[in-house]
Amino acid sequence: MDASIEGLFLGLARAEDSVSRLDARAQTCPFAEGWAARVDFAEANAWGWVSGEIVDMEDLVLHDAQMDARLPDQALRATYGLVRARRKARGVGAELQTAAGAAWLAGYRSDPPHLPLAPAEPDADVRDVAAEARDLLSELAHQLRALGRGETADPLDAVEEWIAWTHRLPESAPALLRAAAALEGWRLVNPLPRQNYVGGVMVAQSLRVSGRTRSSLLGLETPRRTHLQPPRGFMAPAIVRLTYWLKIMAVGAEAGLAEMRRLELARQVVLRRIGGRRAHDRSADLLDLLLARPLVSAPMAAEHLGVAGHSARRLLSSMGASLMEVSGRSRYRAWRL
Repeated sequence: MDASIEGLFLGLARAEDSVSRLDARAQTCPFAEGWAARVDFAEANAWGWVSGEIVDMEDLVLHDAQMDARLPDQALRATYGLVRARRKARGVGAELQTAAGAAWLAGYRSDPPHLPLAPAEPDADVRDVAAEARDLLSELAHQLRALGRGETADPLDAVEEWIAWTHRLPESAPALLRAAAALEGWRLVNPLPRQNYVGGVMVAQSLRVSGRTRSSLLGLETPRRTHLQPPRGFMAPAIVRLTYWLKIMAVGAEAGLAEMRRLELARQVVLRRIGGRRAHDRSADLLDLLLARPLVSAPMAAEHLGVAGHSARRLLSSMGASLMEVSGRSRYRAWRL
């Protein structure tokens, strides 16, 4: 077997295992919603780094809480768009897999998408008879070569082209391999350059709609921060590009699983520390906030708990060594679990 093909199937096996373990762990995780919220911020922060929109995590979290320390700039607003997009994707179904869904994720329209009465069928004459005789990888490579931007410059028409193309991917291919092809196809078409995260969110959500994942929305931007992607188009073989996206899914799932384990350990330590406190103590509510945010400031904790600022700071200081002060300031401090 060719080394590149063998590497692709090894990458597929790793991705299948990692994604399945993450999804199974998320189904039983007592703080799954908080973990998912943390992943949203991590994904947005990583996308900013990859896209050249470098935004501090603290600014991102404060902007979400409407407690901006400074006037939000274009980079912060663009990066925060991914947080909004991932939150939106969790609340909808197959209707997101449309051009209207992509426009909604990108912020071009305010109304959620709706499923059409009669879903459009892919053109029957796009695939020739010989394509049916190709093996799986050759067919995927053929589909990637056939994909182009098209004759229209309209972004939503380009999204429609990409969606129609994903419907023509071989149904016999494993779900994660089709997802890898869809991610590479989005990179080739690049219909929304300013919101190119939309494709990854739509692919991750399609895995949930199809039942491949049930509890987790895969994070695809965080591993891209440390794993250089191969050249786009014909500069790198299709198998190499598919292997890259499988690696991204595997690394992202493994990172998510490791973070969930770390948070579970920290949660158990904090729960043991606050276990004997009075019934009206708000430490458990504060712990929920700490699990759901990469970092927390005293004003954020005070607003979330409905207490005075000095009470929030006292609760934060009583959480023990599991809580780390990360701002390095004497005022406007921030902590993380």
